[in-house]
Amino acid sequence: MQPEAQAALRRVWLKQELARYQQHSQTSPDNAEVWWRIGQIYWELGDFEAALAAIDQTLALHPGERSLLLDRGAACLQLKRFDEALTAAQQVLALAAGDVEALLQQFDAFCGLQRSLEALAVSQRLLARADLSPNQRLRLLHSQASLQFQVNQREAALATIESALTLVPTDPDWRLRRARLLQRLRRHEESLAELDLLLVIPAVHLPASCVKARALAALWRFDEADVVLDALRARYPHTALEKEFEPWRLSDESPEDSLRKRYTGRGLYMIQTFEAQKECDWTDWDAMLSRMDDLLSDALRHGFVAGLEPHRLLSLPIDPAQQLAVARAQAAAVEALMAPVRQHLRIEWPAHVPRERLRVGYVSGDFRDHATAHLIRKLFQVHDHERFEIFGYSLRPGDDSRYWQDISQACSHFVELHDVSNADAAARIAADGIHILVDLHGYTRFARPEIFALRPAPVQVAFLGYPGSLGADFIPYLIADRMVLPEALRPFFTEQPLYLDCYQVNDDEQPITETGLTRAAVGLPEDAFVYCCFNNAYKIEPHVFAVWMRILRQSPGSVLWLLVDTLRAADHLRSAAEAAGVDPKRLIFAPRLSKAEHLGRHRLADVFLDTFTVNAHTTASDALWAGTPVLTRLGFTFQSRVCGSLLSALGLQELVVDSDAAFEERAVWLAANSDRLQTLRRQLNARRRENLPFATGRFAQQLEEIYGELWVRHLR
Repeated sequence: MQPEAQAALRRVWLKQELARYQQHSQTSPDNAEVWWRIGQIYWELGDFEAALAAIDQTLALHPGERSLLLDRGAACLQLKRFDEALTAAQQVLALAAGDVEALLQQFDAFCGLQRSLEALAVSQRLLARADLSPNQRLRLLHSQASLQFQVNQREAALATIESALTLVPTDPDWRLRRARLLQRLRRHEESLAELDLLLVIPAVHLPASCVKARALAALWRFDEADVVLDALRARYPHTALEKEFEPWRLSDESPEDSLRKRYTGRGLYMIQTFEAQKECDWTDWDAMLSRMDDLLSDALRHGFVAGLEPHRLLSLPIDPAQQLAVARAQAAAVEALMAPVRQHLRIEWPAHVPRERLRVGYVSGDFRDHATAHLIRKLFQVHDHERFEIFGYSLRPGDDSRYWQDISQACSHFVELHDVSNADAAARIAADGIHILVDLHGYTRFARPEIFALRPAPVQVAFLGYPGSLGADFIPYLIADRMVLPEALRPFFTEQPLYLDCYQVNDDEQPITETGLTRAAVGLPEDAFVYCCFNNAYKIEPHVFAVWMRILRQSPGSVLWLLVDTLRAADHLRSAAEAAGVDPKRLIFAPRLSKAEHLGRHRLADVFLDTFTVNAHTTASDALWAGTPVLTRLGFTFQSRVCGSLLSALGLQELVVDSDAAFEERAVWLAANSDRLQTLRRQLNARRRENLPFATGRFAQQLEEIYGELWVRHLR
């Protein structure tokens, strides 16, 4: 009998047994054996909630019994109820302080609660024992190495892995872990030596080859890395490579190949730079920037643009002329790739006399719970649907968020293109007779500029999603304002700007949690002056962090409230604070919350401090919508002027400065002048519902005027 058939029969038998024992429980409710057996059956069926309920019934009859407490802890771990699992483990340890199973559960619970240092203390206590089974020891060593890496104890993690290798010296998985960690420790030559032993083992060929490509790229041996990557591409699908190189961005993109998805040695170097940014790992930062400049110059000179993603460059202090050159090269490569497809399609644009309504199509993969949808949701509702027929073209499947539901319902037509080829997507858009096609992506994740390169609409415009030039002839217009794109920046854009009063649309109906959020509840000191920055960690660079630390040193009793996603990033920032002479305890880290709660907690902060190379964009709008003043410094790129645009539109130019010194002085002054800060808060709260960027209806009217003018211009 096949294993699948055996498993199916087993489930049938288990359900019959369950019915029988449930009947017994009705007639013998005080029979602990019956309840215990019900719990075991539910466990085997994978229904851990029901298993836990049965275990609790058994415990009520035999309170404090070790095996039942361990069963309860195991069920709570399965259900991610880590506090309860920890309580169960501690109850057993109160009976027997050295109980191995209870210590293992305590370790797992601490891990689930992200109490990493306490988990490490338990693992070290366990590993010192001689009575662990080999499997228990190896499992614990694996978990300990992962934890040590997370809390930035990388050398200790390597020692843990090498301890495991004394038990299983030829195990390929452990040798691969060692190679990966050596690569992350930037000991690339040692990593390569380890990998040579692994590449002949089929089970680890893919991950070992990917680590080898990363190590070669880090050593600037790009040609060798490309040879490895070409061999991988011939053997494995793109999604398998993506899982190894960029697991955070596992995609539901179109399965079509594109230049942007072809991993290259130079592209891997850029990915590793971005990984360091996300972790606030500023080791050799200046040298990295210098090497990135050399890499880009060399790539542009020799035409090695595949794998270089322009949007990653926006987060680095790179010369805007170089950013434009990379974007131009990317656009030219996309255009060349799609040229034969375009010739075959022979798309016909709609007649030069518009129908009763002008047809406007918005293309995005972010009509979901995403920053773009947070901004644009209401625009679809307040468009003048008597004058404009609105089409939404989604490049990703839907989620169950209110953003997806509201946008898809507000559009006149909503079309899902995530599983459609570029050619078929362009043909569909052309068949819909779209007059103006709006790209909400640029070169960001899930973008498909190939569709626009096929020119399915006579007028194509970039808007909102990409704060830079696309360098593309096939998208000749860009929605902007005179703050983000002043005359001085025009040479770094191929697009003709179409100016609004403020380019960033916002939703003036975003709900804000009003109750239940207090400083004490979120770990903030009650009487401190709270600076905050909820930008993603990759936007925090050494330069702006140094300015922030000088502000804290000059503002006694102040704290800085940050949002980071990894323990490593938090640890790096604490170390940087200590090096700058600031007590690391003055950095307080916030978890992710629902959008309404996130907006609500802004009101617990006094001032939001912006980042410099890439400003707060949606994040700045969140703070301002919640009524928290934002202090920004203008830069010399689109992405470093967005917050200044928002504040200027609200008439709060006092919060827009043009130098590091002015930023530092103003932040310290605001902490010392509570009356003026309260006046700014009152001004912000009075204006935010009446002024752009938050008056969504007025924004829609301005945007529609631009669309009308564009169509008239096209008819000429």
